[in-house]
Amino acid sequence: MKIAVRYYSRGGNAKKVAVAIAKAVGVEAQDCSVAIGEPVDLLFLGGSVYWAGIDKHLKQFIAQLDPEKIGQVATFGTSALKKDLDKEVDKLVRAKNIPVADRNFRCWGEFAAIHKGQPNAQELQQAAAFAQAVVDEPK
Repeated sequence: MKIAVRYYSRGGNAKKVAVAIAKAVGVEAQDCSVAIGEPVDLLFLGGSVYWAGIDKHLKQFIAQLDPEKIGQVATFGTSALKKDLDKEVDKLVRAKNIPVADRNFRCWGEFAAIHKGQPNAQELQQAAAFAQAVVDEPK
């Protein structure tokens, strides 16, 4: 199975999750400035919620995705305010006619004095377990 991990992270929270996911599935996590050049069966894609929305860089990355090159997307994200707020990535990916995995991963992210130390080691282990579960799911 060909797997890729892409993320956008301003403060480093989403990057930590992306690295944990990538390590679990044996690939390198790359910033969303790196396009998907060759077809992948599974793309782990994530970022953080900033003021109730995702960053324009992540939106631009999704806009340029080629549905012919992506088998499925599994999303992840961090937020300092609401863990389940970010459904925007899922909606944008589905609008490109790319299937989105039923499983996703969300956790708190540190911002200023809120959620200090998060994502923490336990949450990063949960992110890795999420990634492995998505890979292991029958297609």
